[in-house]
Amino acid sequence: MMLRGAVATMVLATALAGSSAAVTRSIDVAIGALSAAGFAAKGVRLELDGEGLARATLRIGELQALARRWRDVTMTCPALRLEGSVVACDSARLEAASPYPIAFSYDLATGAAHVVVTPGAGERWSLEVKGGRARRAVLTLAAARLARLQDLVGELPVKVSAGTADGELHADISENAAVRIEGQATLREVAFADAAGSRAGEGIGGEIAVQARAERDAWHWHVDAAWRAGEIYWAPVYSKGGYRLVADGALTPGALEVEKAILSADDLGEMRASASWDRAGTRLVHARVETGELAAAPLYERFLKPVLGDSAFGELRTEGRLRASASWDGGRLAAGEVLLDDVSVEDTRGRFALFRVHAALPWRAGARSEGRIGMSGAELRRLPIGAVGAALTIGPDDVRAERLAIPVLSGLLTLSDLRIRNAPEGVAWQVHGELSSVPLDLLLAHLGLPAMQGTVSGEIPLLRYERSTLQVDGQLVIRVFDGIVSVTDLVIDQPLGLAPRLHAHLDARALDLERITRTFSFGYMTGRVDARVTDLVLSDWIPVQFDARLESSPGDFPKRISQAAVKSISALGGADATAALQRTFLRAFETFGYSKLGISCRLQNDVCRMGGIEDLPQGFVLVRGGGLPALTVVGYNREVGWIELVTRLKRVTDANVKPTIE
Repeated sequence: MMLRGAVATMVLATALAGSSAAVTRSIDVAIGALSAAGFAAKGVRLELDGEGLARATLRIGELQALARRWRDVTMTCPALRLEGSVVACDSARLEAASPYPIAFSYDLATGAAHVVVTPGAGERWSLEVKGGRARRAVLTLAAARLARLQDLVGELPVKVSAGTADGELHADISENAAVRIEGQATLREVAFADAAGSRAGEGIGGEIAVQARAERDAWHWHVDAAWRAGEIYWAPVYSKGGYRLVADGALTPGALEVEKAILSADDLGEMRASASWDRAGTRLVHARVETGELAAAPLYERFLKPVLGDSAFGELRTEGRLRASASWDGGRLAAGEVLLDDVSVEDTRGRFALFRVHAALPWRAGARSEGRIGMSGAELRRLPIGAVGAALTIGPDDVRAERLAIPVLSGLLTLSDLRIRNAPEGVAWQVHGELSSVPLDLLLAHLGLPAMQGTVSGEIPLLRYERSTLQVDGQLVIRVFDGIVSVTDLVIDQPLGLAPRLHAHLDARALDLERITRTFSFGYMTGRVDARVTDLVLSDWIPVQFDARLESSPGDFPKRISQAAVKSISALGGADATAALQRTFLRAFETFGYSKLGISCRLQNDVCRMGGIEDLPQGFVLVRGGGLPALTVVGYNREVGWIELVTRLKRVTDANVKPTIE
């Protein structure tokens, strides 16, 4: 039986009750099943009793509406009225998931109806349906608690716990069955959350207006929504109010069309979009998104930073403007472009910075595009880098640049055949390079290290980055202290991460001792030395492992050592390993001759295993005397904590540390 027939049955039962009240004490009508668009009820019974049979009870075994199912629903009316063709009740009560006071009236002749629900103080939900050949339905909300949505529509992705709505929704059905819907609502202090805590909102306020009309088999719609207050966390993005969405489109049995959508944010900018969604195949057919000029700082803080998380780009200061666009065809990205306008990026930990970047980066599926990039300067670990510019060739899976000339202090780093590609493990790149001579004193000063005279230069046959690892194929050559230091097998894990890890081997040949000792205030020494460091490992640029050895270079060089240098070298063997200079005529000499010197350290587990040029029963020789006057320096502590060794190097002039002279 249709719903209208059910109401007719109620009216008939009420009429019978009125005509036979003197002889009838109750009426029980089994209606069975009721149905209407979006509504179905089973096990429906109407009971009339009381004085004049005016008390009515409607029982529903199972009720389905708004995609929700209820069981054992009861509505009671203590005083059901029949006034002509109108059946009404001013004080009904509905018992479903929660009890609701209801007032209703229904005109059987015209089909007009009015239902008012007042579930709480000051709260009102009202539905009015006007009868006639052209019908109008008006839903009015006054201080409606949105938490009741859970009762009406069942489980939602999030649970609404607070908030109210005021508004009206009008639905008009003309004589030719054309439908038009129009409404608006104001939301205040809305709060929601999911069980996992990954989606939540609080204090949300704003307005929404909707319009829709049915034409043939399509609904044409318009939405204007403004989120003005409150905050939302939708993992991983957090944002506050200040957004507006205006959109037009159509809904058909087969597709959802977004003809035009404009999303704007107060401090960010504007984005325009259009799209087509295949409802049957549940897939995106085509779409286009295009932004206006966006502010880089709020874009990064609000949307990029949460996604980048603990990566090297997770803590940046940004400024400047940018534009972006993208299009999809057949569900796949077909084209995109990013335009950067005076964008600056600075790592708050001081690892890197890019200044005033301008770029045009177009991308096309299945084709190559020409792009460009340039910046006024940069910094890498406090090392200043000059202006850079390059033309780019952008392919479907890679970006290439034939040549980049990067000023580094007074030198030039020339990169050639740069290729950046999208690998399964993430972004990877490789490049060939050559570094012209850079003054070492300038380089070290910018890195906060002691100044040294010399230059750094070298060729890089291939520099590769993939799987978060930077690797140099070939060797870097450093010309310093009138000698040469070569670096090979250089690998850096997470070079811009929180704790980069470096692996390398170093070889030094014929370094001038006089220049070294003068640079580090080590005392005075002449001669030349070779050094080799294998299995070097730095964690966050602090040594954690290496096997190092330094010794006199082969050849005929003047070899002299001062008393201050003797003390410095002796300090490496430990305070207990040395004694005072012999109280003899040797105290009158400022320098001594030596024939050979050497020291080694194998660092593991924060302990340095030390050695010299030869072993003795109780120690090791650091300096072997030669010439007149001559001396030999002996060390005795073979194992020294790394921190202690570094501390000794810093206090090599301590008066308590004295050498043994033989």
